[in-house]
Amino acid sequence: MKNTIAITLASAGLLALSACGDNDVDNTAMDTPAADMTTTDTAMMNDAYPVAGDLTPAQQTAYDRMDRKAISDEYDTNNDAMMTEYSGADNASDGAMAQGEQESSMTQNSQDMQGSSTKTMPVRGEMDFAFLDRNDDGKLSTAEYAIWAVPANPNKPKANDSTKPYLTQDQINKAGQTFFYFDEDGDTYLQPAEFEAARSSARTPS
Repeated sequence: MKNTIAITLASAGLLALSACGDNDVDNTAMDTPAADMTTTDTAMMNDAYPVAGDLTPAQQTAYDRMDRKAISDEYDTNNDAMMTEYSGADNASDGAMAQGEQESSMTQNSQDMQGSSTKTMPVRGEMDFAFLDRNDDGKLSTAEYAIWAVPANPNKPKANDSTKPYLTQDQINKAGQTFFYFDEDGDTYLQPAEFEAARSSARTPS
């Protein structure tokens, strides 16, 4: 009789331990994806670029008529202004540089200007509509959009601007293709909702 009771108690104990172990596994399985998702989301915000589909005939026409020289000139002007505003005129570097280089450059500038009131340029994941709207007209031009959208690192400008234009024709074309895809109302500008659609489409390069 004593042996039967002992066996019964031992079995009950094993079942209880097994149940606890199952609970621990479930909790771990639920906690881990959340942590992974946070890391992935943060990486995508900083390294992701817009992804678009085929242009409609109207969008294709607008893209074909895109004034690439005007976009290049406006981008250069905006880039110079941003570098002066955020890094100082003597520290000019390209506003569309690769994410890691941008962060490193801005961190170094901050360290070099201890006690300075110079602002730090936002990383790509922090570039919102208001930041990109350089002339504060409530809409984004192709050049303003390209500050965020261009997925390349153009040649860094020298102090004498000898490397202008900062964007290549290929980079302008890539920005234009996604720009006109998200320009739903066809007014050749991106409204806030249209820009958010572009941001929502962003994916990291494969």
